[in-house]
Amino acid sequence: MEGFNRVEVAAKRRDVDRLMATATKHYVRQHVWLPIAVERWQQVGRPLKYFTLTTSDLFDVKVLERKGIIEKTSRGYPGVGFCESNDKEFDEISRRLQRCSWSYKGYFEKMVSEHPNFEEEFGFDVINLDFILVPFPGQESPLEGTWGAIQRLLQVQWAKQMGFDLFVTFRGSRNGTNEQALNEVARLLDQNLESGRGVQEFQNRVGHLDPFKLLEEDYVTFLCVGLPKLLVADALNLGFLMSRADVYAYERQGNDAPCHIVKFAFGLEVSSITASSFAQPPNLVANYDIWVPQVFEKAVVDVSSLLESDQDLRESLEADLGSLEPT
Repeated sequence: MEGFNRVEVAAKRRDVDRLMATATKHYVRQHVWLPIAVERWQQVGRPLKYFTLTTSDLFDVKVLERKGIIEKTSRGYPGVGFCESNDKEFDEISRRLQRCSWSYKGYFEKMVSEHPNFEEEFGFDVINLDFILVPFPGQESPLEGTWGAIQRLLQVQWAKQMGFDLFVTFRGSRNGTNEQALNEVARLLDQNLESGRGVQEFQNRVGHLDPFKLLEEDYVTFLCVGLPKLLVADALNLGFLMSRADVYAYERQGNDAPCHIVKFAFGLEVSSITASSFAQPPNLVANYDIWVPQVFEKAVVDVSSLLESDQDLRESLEADLGSLEPT
């Protein structure tokens, strides 16, 4: 298998920028990310600290600012952080944000592993990892690369005892994905089913109990089941309790082959008991028993179909996007 080409990914970023200004994408901002962020804002009782992989249009930042749940001053956005690998895009985002709490020029994975002050200074109420990548690119395993960086982020948030909402977006394309990593995810799902958790829910969802078969017959559903399962396990093993594990998807039409975009919204709350992967306290075991079946049976919201059936909603989203266009 050819190695993952991040230069190629960077070259595709302009196409991604264009696709940010679509009704399907804006539905997620307005009807998923925003209501969840409002709930967190009400919980913390202050302007949110918000980390994002935004683009220079700042659509997601503007949606939160307009609602009054992040701080905007004459000097910028003191509670917003971001990272961006493209030099020109980084400079433009920095210019538009002005003052912000965190910025890093480079890939998210490098930021997590190499930033000298990551452990001390990173900590946010809402974290939006709107990737343009597949979950396990190139030779990455579930324990390294992008997913490993997410695990490290969870560790830092837990060390600060910060409950938070995590939005994660992946490209639902198998092309360029490490097949060994996918098989490892299937193996973990299989182990979970053998333990008896979520058996009926998995059966009802896919019609059988074979994660390897699901990987071959319906890749997008495999991601929608497998990735939340990984996140739930990682979070609970640290001590977090889950309050949300929602999944949204839509078909993306770009310059490359059409594919699905899969978006996850997780709520992670601080528990007073730290979990051990070997002997979890009863309340965390109960939480795991609750959330694994829910992950398996959770319906995916098909944003494309929703907007096809509601033209008024589509037109409203398109009009709102126009009001947010950079000037």
